[in-house]
Amino acid sequence: MSGGLAVAVRELRHLPAVWRAPYRAPERTRALALEGVNALLRHCRERVPAFADYPAGPLASLDELAGLPILTKRAVLDAGVESFHARGLAAGAYRTDVTSGTTGTRLHIRHDVDAYGYHGATVLRRFLLSGYRPWWRIAHIKPFPRPVRWFQRLGLFPRVVVPAGQSDAAIARAVLAVRPQLIMGYPVVLRGLLRALDPGELARLRRGLRLVMTDSELLTDEVAALFTERFGVPVYDEYSAYEVLTVSSGCTAGAMHVDEDRVWLEIVDDAGAPVPDGVTGSVVVTHFRERAMPLPRYQLGDRAYLLPVGCPCGSRFRRMKLVDGRANDFVTLPDGRRVYSGVFLALAMYTPGVAECMVRQDEAGQVTVHLVPEAPGEAAFAAACAAFEQALGEAVDAPVVLRFVRAERITLTAGGKGRFVESAYRPGVNGTRAERG
Repeated sequence: MSGGLAVAVRELRHLPAVWRAPYRAPERTRALALEGVNALLRHCRERVPAFADYPAGPLASLDELAGLPILTKRAVLDAGVESFHARGLAAGAYRTDVTSGTTGTRLHIRHDVDAYGYHGATVLRRFLLSGYRPWWRIAHIKPFPRPVRWFQRLGLFPRVVVPAGQSDAAIARAVLAVRPQLIMGYPVVLRGLLRALDPGELARLRRGLRLVMTDSELLTDEVAALFTERFGVPVYDEYSAYEVLTVSSGCTAGAMHVDEDRVWLEIVDDAGAPVPDGVTGSVVVTHFRERAMPLPRYQLGDRAYLLPVGCPCGSRFRRMKLVDGRANDFVTLPDGRRVYSGVFLALAMYTPGVAECMVRQDEAGQVTVHLVPEAPGEAAFAAACAAFEQALGEAVDAPVVLRFVRAERITLTAGGKGRFVESAYRPGVNGTRAERG
């Protein structure tokens, strides 16, 4: 991992341009992104073995990106990670991140110091545009320690990391002890925090709290509304991945703006072809400032749609809306329809007696719901299960046979996230069909 000073210098150097970038004319943003993409592709051809056979010559427009192949994590691992490393880069010129392993596979990612510094400046932009003040205390609920940055050594952005692996009650006690103005965490952990706080504790927390920031999981509109109501403050989401760093972040108007001064975002269909604005598809990102381990047209596995420019907050970057959850996080109904994690998150929100749920579908198609009930006792659990099964049937307009297992809390991944839906069932591959209700 590169030294902090090299990144810090670049963060400060890039900050003026980063601050102005969202307010440029969209045509100028596209032109600069095209320059960045062409510079990236030239670098790939010349310095990165995996792209030696890439087509020569610059793209005439960003639309021509669709003619290049889509990369996936599996494809990078199968080809060999080293073939994606730029040749001749000194160890001190990049830092290494490791993906969280939510999909079951970890990938070591290199980011060159300049790209990382530019990203750091965009993170600062995100905080300041949210209304955060650099002296506000932060309670950051994370499953692992975070490094102390140079500005924190100066007393700015003071942060206490609250371990996410402990019980909800222990997390609540630790957060209260921080007396934060900002709470940061994954949505699943913040829901647990709210359940653990009694009315007096929540009132005490709200007296000093000013902001909540979420990341790394699908934040549905229903959960965002819950956080806004219960915490009593604005909620800002962020969408990022270790492979490309931040993709988009929330604004004061409730939209998610793509960091178009760093990344170019495409939404594609199942065949890999771009879809029009407003149509849901799979997220493909090109981080065009990256030089250490460039991954042009990298598919993140999430589902979203794009919205055109124009937002009350003043940003002229395009907006995106995450929907459903990860593209491979779904269960398959007997009639072949897919039900994504967003549906189950909504059911957990609104079904009486249900606090949280995880859904697992086995190779035979059987769906098991690991359900966290709101109240103790077998009667309460049975009632919650019956209500959940009925609500799912109404949501998909068909009965679904479910198996229920009582859970005390959601099992988190190694990265501290909630993996709400997983399925091993592949119709036509497993040779079985799910039982029809």
